[in-house]
Amino acid sequence: MEYVACNLCGSSQAVPVQQAMPDLLFRRNDILSTFVRCISCGLVYQNPRPTLAEISVYYPPDYESYAIEPALQNSSWLRRQTILYGLAKRCRYVKRYKRAGRLLDVGCATGVFLREMQHCGNWETCGVEVSEHASRIARGYGLDVRLGTLEQAEFPDEFFDVVTLWDVLEHLHDPAASLREIYRILKPDGLLVIRVPNADSWDARVFGRYWAGWDAPRHLYVFTPTTLGALLTTNHFRIVAQDSRIGAYPAFLLSLRFWNYARNKSSLMRDRLIQLLDQPAMRMLTAPLFYLRSLGLQGPLLVTTARRMG
Repeated sequence: MEYVACNLCGSSQAVPVQQAMPDLLFRRNDILSTFVRCISCGLVYQNPRPTLAEISVYYPPDYESYAIEPALQNSSWLRRQTILYGLAKRCRYVKRYKRAGRLLDVGCATGVFLREMQHCGNWETCGVEVSEHASRIARGYGLDVRLGTLEQAEFPDEFFDVVTLWDVLEHLHDPAASLREIYRILKPDGLLVIRVPNADSWDARVFGRYWAGWDAPRHLYVFTPTTLGALLTTNHFRIVAQDSRIGAYPAFLLSLRFWNYARNKSSLMRDRLIQLLDQPAMRMLTAPLFYLRSLGLQGPLLVTTARRMG
């Protein structure tokens, strides 16, 4: 474990906001984490936290981001369409500002987003992934995926038209350093697309310490639109759009699962209810409600589109 200062302003003065947070995703009560809020700038981060050498044990092969590929292969037609619809929405965020070019996906997991981008235009894609298991699956589909961190990949200056980080920035040990590296490898006026959990969301307020956005010990940072905006501006990116209408329903279900387990409310009836809610038909029926709830940057996931300045 290591103690760190604020990644946004460098201050070491912080107050606890969530203490003794277990690993609810893998149901491990022996792993406890603490989140603090910087007194100077308001950034929320885990402190102390696992070191870079220690963190890999919390990302086993059945980690949910690595499970999208098996879901596409083994699920019903309707569930596959639901997954592909979500991937298509990601592609639309990119294509709204760039129609073609060279794209890098940081933390690309098994490469499902990269494959979808290849299907929807003239894109040359590349990915980086720290999981040997996930990167091996991605390369099995012929994708250019580098094993390791973004910094270890050592891409050339001004090489990419677009860099994406889908549910990745909150996992990084030094987000500011990664943004500086992204600035270096993006072309002038290059596009950056980031999705992170939104601490200002309705879900965060309702679920409290059981909100999926905490996901200790893997989430090292928890952002709001304000703190993410400040981090981007400090590292020479200009925000052009922010949206929180994507991924509201799956995020809600994950928080509900966390609450169900942590409050010792698990029962056969409740488990079956969550399974029912997870069906594609239920997602479609409730889509208008979750869409309305996510207006005004109140959704559980925040998508931020920014351009490199200079």
